[in-house]
Amino acid sequence: MNIIEALKYLILGIIQGITEVIPVSSSGHVELAQILLNVSTEERLLFLILVNTGSLLTFLIIYFKKIIELIRDFFGYIFKKNSREQRYNNFIFAARIIVACIPAAIVGFFLNDIINNSLKIYGTLFVGVGLLVTATMLYFIKDTRILKGKTMINWTDTLLIGLAQSVAVFPGISRSGMTTATSIKRGMGIDSALNFSFLLYIPLSVGSLVLMLYKVFDSVSNQGMSFIDSLGVPSSEYFIYYFLAFIGAAIATYFAYRLIFNIFKSGKLKYFSYYAFALGLISILYYMTR
Repeated sequence: MNIIEALKYLILGIIQGITEVIPVSSSGHVELAQILLNVSTEERLLFLILVNTGSLLTFLIIYFKKIIELIRDFFGYIFKKNSREQRYNNFIFAARIIVACIPAAIVGFFLNDIINNSLKIYGTLFVGVGLLVTATMLYFIKDTRILKGKTMINWTDTLLIGLAQSVAVFPGISRSGMTTATSIKRGMGIDSALNFSFLLYIPLSVGSLVLMLYKVFDSVSNQGMSFIDSLGVPSSEYFIYYFLAFIGAAIATYFAYRLIFNIFKSGKLKYFSYYAFALGLISILYYMTR
C-alpha cells in the first residue's frame, strides 16, 4: 500500500465530509481537491458510493430518532385513521420532505450524464461558475439575523426550497447553502432551516446511491463486466484507500455538523461567501490558463 496515496484519499474524504455540511459545495471541493492532489476518480463508482455513504451514515445516526418518528407517523397517518390527529404534524413534515426532494431527483435523473460529461470537458470552469452562484446566495443572506423564526414550513416554502436544491445538482453549487439560504429568506429560524436541509439530504443521498448501484449492476448484466471491474477499482489496495475516504467523510461530517449551527448564528456567513467567490474565480482562471 502506498502511504501517500492513502493519505490523499483520506484527505478527499475529509474534504467531502466538511463541505457536505459547510455551505461551500462538497462536489466542487472534491473535484478541485482531486486536481490538486493529482488523484483521478473518474468512472470509479465505488469511491463515489463510499465517500457519499460516509456523510449519509453520519446524518442517519444524528437524525435516527427523528427519521423513525417521521416514518412511523407518516404511514400511521395513512393506515390508522383513529390516530391521525396526533400524527398530523409529522405526516405533513414528512410529506414536505418528499415533495421538496422531487425537483432535485428529476434534474439529477435526467441531467446526470450531461452534467458529468460537462464536468469532464469544462472541469474547473464548471465548478468555478457554480462556486460563484454559491457565493452570491451566501452574500444574499449574510446580514439576515433570524435566529428564531417559524418552525413549520408551508407548501410554498417547500416548493421554493425544493427548486433551490435542484439547482445544487450542478457541481460547485452548495446544496446546504441553497436550501438554508432559501429557508431563512422565507422566515424560518436557523435551527429549523438547517435541520430541514440536512433531513432533505438523506433521501436524495439514498436515491443517488441507488442510481450508482443500478449503474454497477447494469454494467454487470448488460455489458458483461465483472462486478469488480464495474466498480472501477484499479487494484486491490484501492479498497483500503476508498475505505479511508469513507471513514474520513463520516468523521468530518460529524464535526462539521457540530460547528455549523454556531457558524450561522454568529453571522460569519459573509466569510464563506468571500471564500466561495475567491475560489470560484481561481477555478475559472485555472481553466483559462491551464
